[in-house]
Amino acid sequence: MKQRVHVSDHALLRYLERVGGFEIERLRREISVRLQPFAGVARGAVVIDGHAYVMDRNTDKGVVLVTVLPPGREHRGILTGSLRR
Repeated sequence: MKQRVHVSDHALLRYLERVGGFEIERLRREISVRLQPFAGVARGAVVIDGHAYVMDRNTDKGVVLVTVLPPGREHRGILTGSLRR
């Protein structure tokens, strides 16, 4: 039986940057700017164009985006953003 190769998150990011040509830090800045109007949210999520951006407050970093949920799921009990693109 052949052993599978596990790809770490770090390796995946480096692959996207160095092979795929993605500018990871530019993407990070774009996401941050898009979510800035909702920086006052201590915990929860905001839905923008169907995607739920789940945020939490970190004592060192302030508000941190922890994940993005795909559209089409029920996003009960979370805030709905007014940004539409």
